[in-house]
Amino acid sequence: MKGFIYLLEIAVAAILIVVVLGIFFAVKVKLNWERSDLIAAGNNMLNSLKQDGKIIDILNGDVSSIDNVSSVNINYGLKILGSPKSKIVVGCVSNKDYIKSLLTDTYVNGHWINFTVEDCFDINAGIPDYYDAVVFVNYTGYSTSSVKSNITEYLKKGGVVIGINATITSEQNFNDIFNLTWPGAQPSTPLNFTFYDPSRDDITKYFLGFGFDINTPNSVDSKKWGYWYIWEDSRKVNITANAVDIENKTADEVGLKNIPEGGTFNLKMPPPDSIWHTFKVKKIFWDNKVIIQPLNKSFVFRDFSEKNVRGNNIVSNSLNTYAALTTNNSAIWISDFPLSDEYRTLVKAAIASRKDEWYAKQPYPTKETTEVSSFVSLCCDMPETPELTFILWYKV
Repeated sequence: MKGFIYLLEIAVAAILIVVVLGIFFAVKVKLNWERSDLIAAGNNMLNSLKQDGKIIDILNGDVSSIDNVSSVNINYGLKILGSPKSKIVVGCVSNKDYIKSLLTDTYVNGHWINFTVEDCFDINAGIPDYYDAVVFVNYTGYSTSSVKSNITEYLKKGGVVIGINATITSEQNFNDIFNLTWPGAQPSTPLNFTFYDPSRDDITKYFLGFGFDINTPNSVDSKKWGYWYIWEDSRKVNITANAVDIENKTADEVGLKNIPEGGTFNLKMPPPDSIWHTFKVKKIFWDNKVIIQPLNKSFVFRDFSEKNVRGNNIVSNSLNTYAALTTNNSAIWISDFPLSDEYRTLVKAAIASRKDEWYAKQPYPTKETTEVSSFVSLCCDMPETPELTFILWYKV
């Protein structure tokens, strides 16, 4: 009898082991199946969006097309890496209207970057986290310890700080935030970008890709016209639906009439520089705007620097001994500047270059997630290969 009970106990134990192992492997197989299924669904979504030409819509912040290709039992988030955020929210402590005039909406590679300048805030109370960037124009309060600590904390959280100032060489907090040193006054020369290397810094790439947007609010006959401020001088620009006329400033500037979209032309800098540059009519938005793009990587600026500060120089004199634009990671200093479109474009490029990782749709997962990524090559204003990453999980 005891032997029979012993055999019965062994049989029960074996059954329990089989049941437990079955449950374990069933769970494991189910989890593997879910992950594989999510990967397949994500790849299908990405392929469908590419084939339907919806990637530009997504980069413009419109994710409605994703719902048409996603499964009803799957939730998703979408992260963009390597392309500027479509809607950039900017804060200020003063000069709101002036900052808005600098940060006009920008069109590049078929998609838009929209800047929104919020009402000014109290820097002593801290910088709100929802600002993508903050811009200080000729601000003089850096010496206050709370201001420096609030800026430092905001930078640690991923914010962007743009300081547009004539240099404050005696203010240590200002120099610390932007990592500036004072080499002493230097002779004036034209300014250039110190390098073109998107693997090191994207500001130059975005500057050249963005170009200069020229509003044409005035009407004459069948044309619209406005002023392009380039090298601190104004040129009248007329546009039709198909072509652009640009005012020439010297007798040797030719070919500035009836330039089609995509057409190129040459301009000479004002004296004493008198350097020739090549530009392209990038896009005509009849009847309110034309975008003109510089084609020279060695674009030359008039010297708008104070000629007495340097740091990690992005725009500097030919000897790299003083700067007009420097970077300290996401703290970017630009020397105060007169009215001219190249300086506006520098500010926009500086902000956009630091806001190229963002969520087109923020994920709020309720279960374990799976990520599926794909690269997209965009054309043709500048090199741009954003990575789109779907974060996927099953609905509860």
